Amino acid sequence: MCRYPKSLVLLQILVLTLGNLPLLAQTKSATMEIDAGTVANSISPGLYGQFVEVMFGGVDGSLWDELIRNRSFEEPPNEIGLSRDWEREPDSRNHDPAVHFYWSDSVSYPESSNGHSMRIDVDHNQWNVAQRRGISQGKVAVEDGKRYIGYVWVKSKSFDGYLTVALEQDRTDGQTYSSFDLRPKSEGWTRYPFTLTSSKTDPLTKFSILIHGTGTIWIDQVSLLPADAIAGTRPLVFEKIKDLQPSFIRWPGGNVAQNYRWMRGIGPKDSRPTWINHAWWNEIESSDFGTDEYIQLCNALSTEPSITVNVEGDGATEQEAANWVEYANGSPNTKYGAMRAANGHPEPYHVKYWEVGNEVFGKWEIGHTDASTYARNFNKYAAAMRAVDPNIHLIAVGNDLDWNRTILEIAAKNIDLIAIHFYYGEKEMQEDFGNLLAHPIALQPIYDRMRKMLRQYAPDNHIRLTVNEWNTSLPVPEQHTMISALYAGSMLNQFERNGDIVGSSAVSDLVNGWSGGIIQASRDELFVTPTYLVNKLFSDHLGTERLATSVQGPVFDTTLEGKDVPVLDAIATRSADGTRIFLKAVNKDLRNSLSLNINIKGLSIGPRAEFETITAGSVSLANSFATPTAIAPQNFTIPSGSHFAVELPRSSVSVVTLNVVDPK
Repeated sequence: MCRYPKSLVLLQILVLTLGNLPLLAQTKSATMEIDAGTVANSISPGLYGQFVEVMFGGVDGSLWDELIRNRSFEEPPNEIGLSRDWEREPDSRNHDPAVHFYWSDSVSYPESSNGHSMRIDVDHNQWNVAQRRGISQGKVAVEDGKRYIGYVWVKSKSFDGYLTVALEQDRTDGQTYSSFDLRPKSEGWTRYPFTLTSSKTDPLTKFSILIHGTGTIWIDQVSLLPADAIAGTRPLVFEKIKDLQPSFIRWPGGNVAQNYRWMRGIGPKDSRPTWINHAWWNEIESSDFGTDEYIQLCNALSTEPSITVNVEGDGATEQEAANWVEYANGSPNTKYGAMRAANGHPEPYHVKYWEVGNEVFGKWEIGHTDASTYARNFNKYAAAMRAVDPNIHLIAVGNDLDWNRTILEIAAKNIDLIAIHFYYGEKEMQEDFGNLLAHPIALQPIYDRMRKMLRQYAPDNHIRLTVNEWNTSLPVPEQHTMISALYAGSMLNQFERNGDIVGSSAVSDLVNGWSGGIIQASRDELFVTPTYLVNKLFSDHLGTERLATSVQGPVFDTTLEGKDVPVLDAIATRSADGTRIFLKAVNKDLRNSLSLNINIKGLSIGPRAEFETITAGSVSLANSFATPTAIAPQNFTIPSGSHFAVELPRSSVSVVTLNVVDPK
């Protein structure tokens, strides 16, 4: 048996393959027997969800379309008084004694926020000629002809002059793409709106605030959004999410849920505080994307929200969680429902799914604890939250079998779903890629034991699993190759294969956050990973019933995840109306194609089928900003019938859609 090295580049060079396979590529064969008269299990319509976490570029700078970074000047200043991401205009080439910058902690908007603003003094002296002065922020991506809607809050003292906001080429004496003059008229805080229409496409545009005059001004809460933002989100990212048709979107985390305080993210956007994300490298987060924005996104996508509440993390309480439920679902006559109405949303949101904490078994989590303490906390939170809305569905933190048994013993009557997370990477596979490819199948004993445990503690079958975080955790570029896609296809087949207990799933993450984000979005570019493509392919072909199947074919051995592991992972499901059969097949052989002979009993199948496959000519090919479609779906029409064959490319994830003749 061949053993895989760490690097996919070495894997390609050495032409290593699964199992004891010959060096020359060839076509292997397998058979799949499908009994259309026997339903193995039902499949949840909510199986394919997604997960958005407030971490790094998971929301700000990718999903949320605010173009200005550090727009409230809350991040500490440099030596000349400029807060992070802001620079002096024109630059630091020459001394200008007339202008002084201060990171003000005594004046800010709103005045009760205890925040910061940027104070700029321009003195009266002999240097005060018609000279360029102000602040700017680079790397703002703009497009030719697109409108950008913005505003800035300004307070002045003895100021004589005006301000100019502009989109400019970021070079000395560069071109101005658009500008707008603002004339402060009051010494109190005033919001000055503006609209800029760029005359060029430039991913490295500079946004400038220029000062023409003398005196003192304070600047705070700068905002610039494209006019075509959808529910405040970036159109390109929104469309990629929409294409996935997620059954739900989980938010705000993830690890950050144990650090998140929901009250920060409601009310007027400019009145919301920034906060330190202790879960992810102490990054300073804006609160621009809060509960109302999240629900607005879910509504625009026609998807269910799934909110994770903070359990005992950083001082959080069950009453805080219950108040969040009331804000989301309460009548406008309730205290927090009235807050929602005052924020422009009189109708309740009817959020159904609420997750009570995240991974609190881990020492990396704020508020981590043991299973029995968590289970008692879960009961306490469940009582408080259901006192507000008895119709909500509650998700408990799951872990290993011992943890899960403990929480079921103590809290089963209050649990609707148990969340479990699966990650697999370099550490786990121990330099054998076969381990990674076998891992989804090797998880079957966990599902079997959980099935038995759920039947013991919830004989009425009211508790199911949600695998709402899963992915490979490989370095780039491996994370964005077919290796991760093969793992994804096999994981998703396992979810459908165990559809009687797996109610939902979500890959980690949806957008950025880390290299596992299946949508990778920079300031101006975007690509989707092969794992995204597999999620979309399988979600597009979601059946309601899995049919009984028998699969025979080549096998391979691994160093850690078992022997005689099938090279082919395949299932058959049926559409809700019975008119189509979906064959989902993962060929894990990195070297050889697979001729799959299919026999279907109990149905008459039409003569033509749709064959959609995701594959790559090389396992080292990866999607990236430079090569966004190196791996892309391919569609074909193939002959079919009750007995037919299809060739599955090497290292491929495929779906064959069969048309049923005269479905009953």
